[in-house]
Amino acid sequence: MKALLLGALLGAVVVFDPVATTYLLRDFSWLRDVPYLLSITTALIVGIAFAVRRFVPQLVTAVIHDYWRYFPLLFLVAYQFTGVTAGPLDATEIMIGVFMLLFLGALFIRPEQRFVSTPFNALHAALVIALALSLISQLKVFAFWKAFKPLVVFFLLVNFLPREGVLQSFLRWLVILAMLSSVFGLVQELAWGAFRVRLSFLPEKALKDMFEVHFGVPVFRPPALMTGYRSLALYLATALMLVLSALLAPRDTQPLLPRRWLYVAVVLIGSTLGLTLAKDIYIGVGAGLVLLLLVYRPSRIVPLSVAGLAGAVAVVTVIAIVPGNVDTALDLSRTVPRAEQERIRLDRDSIEGFLHGPYLWTGRGVGSGARYTAHTRSWPAHNAFILAAAELGIVGLTIYLLIYGLVIVRAIALNIMVTGGPYLILVRSLLPIVVIVLAGAQFEANYLDEFVWTIFATIEATWIVVCRQARAGTEPLADTGTG
Repeated sequence: MKALLLGALLGAVVVFDPVATTYLLRDFSWLRDVPYLLSITTALIVGIAFAVRRFVPQLVTAVIHDYWRYFPLLFLVAYQFTGVTAGPLDATEIMIGVFMLLFLGALFIRPEQRFVSTPFNALHAALVIALALSLISQLKVFAFWKAFKPLVVFFLLVNFLPREGVLQSFLRWLVILAMLSSVFGLVQELAWGAFRVRLSFLPEKALKDMFEVHFGVPVFRPPALMTGYRSLALYLATALMLVLSALLAPRDTQPLLPRRWLYVAVVLIGSTLGLTLAKDIYIGVGAGLVLLLLVYRPSRIVPLSVAGLAGAVAVVTVIAIVPGNVDTALDLSRTVPRAEQERIRLDRDSIEGFLHGPYLWTGRGVGSGARYTAHTRSWPAHNAFILAAAELGIVGLTIYLLIYGLVIVRAIALNIMVTGGPYLILVRSLLPIVVIVLAGAQFEANYLDEFVWTIFATIEATWIVVCRQARAGTEPLADTGTG
């Protein structure tokens, strides 16, 4: 009877496939690129569900019992599929809600359960107050939840990551999932380049932002299964710094992955990251790579500085000093690409409106930054700090800057404290990753990004673990030079 019912349901999906893809799911143009793709996908999902159904109860029991061990991994997995989830809630928000309830329940059931004490708690509480004040006049409950979400992610991760073995496992899975997303991104690019098929679950309106015209040819910037190419680029850049740090670390350091897989990761992640064409992330990766070399090889700071200066002089010489090219150099200094001109105009309008408007202290409210720009597509300022000022006011901006300041201080302090041991790879990659985040913040329209707060939580969790080990003296934090 069950098989008959299942067959009838799948048959109905096949029969109504053309109607669903043509009328009900018209935003998802990729469903029409391959005949009966919706039916094939549905059949595969049902088949996989039947194959794993007997293992689900045991898995759920294990996750509930050791929820703190599984949340970081499941959050990363859900983050890879944010572009697939339909409706007002995405997969990460469902995970956050479920594991927050498990954590709060454990406070009453398990006497050993405690909140992790960190200065970020006070800063986040102050930021929540600033968020609430900015929304009082608008009563945008949904906007408040979206803005509050990164802080909840931080709270859960900073309570779970410092526990035994969780941080190392989290980093490995971050790199592994980056490799898988990179593979799918390459498949997306191949599907577009060879067959002109936009292999993405994003609606057609969102897919338009995934294209950039170069030399008259539209180039597809793969988002993988995420909400956009830029989210993918930040994730891949973070994983790339971890992989490169593992390759630069001494051979006797606890490996992130086997060395041959690290080389594979560099090729896959680097290729897909290059295809995203996220220029701000490119800048951050370039600066982060130089910084990564310096923190591992501080003795090379002078040669690298000399080489960089020589390269800059050579470029200026070729452009400006070669006869007849002085005017060309001056023109290049005055000319700004159209996309950058638009970003500059958005930032300028936001600054002027914020400084001369009536919302100097409270801001206009989360999600209301576009009111300063009057952009035809309702784009706000494309700078995280300018947008934070416009939407949260001076007080909110101050708290936001203090959070970034604490992150930078933590990353620097960790690099001073840790010169060996199991956390060397992570610690050496932290400053380059922060540089990537700061570079992206100069061109990012979302100043409360959940993955950025995931990075912040990783830094704080590393600080907690390293400080605990320093007090207990159980792990080497520095090379003593003996033996």
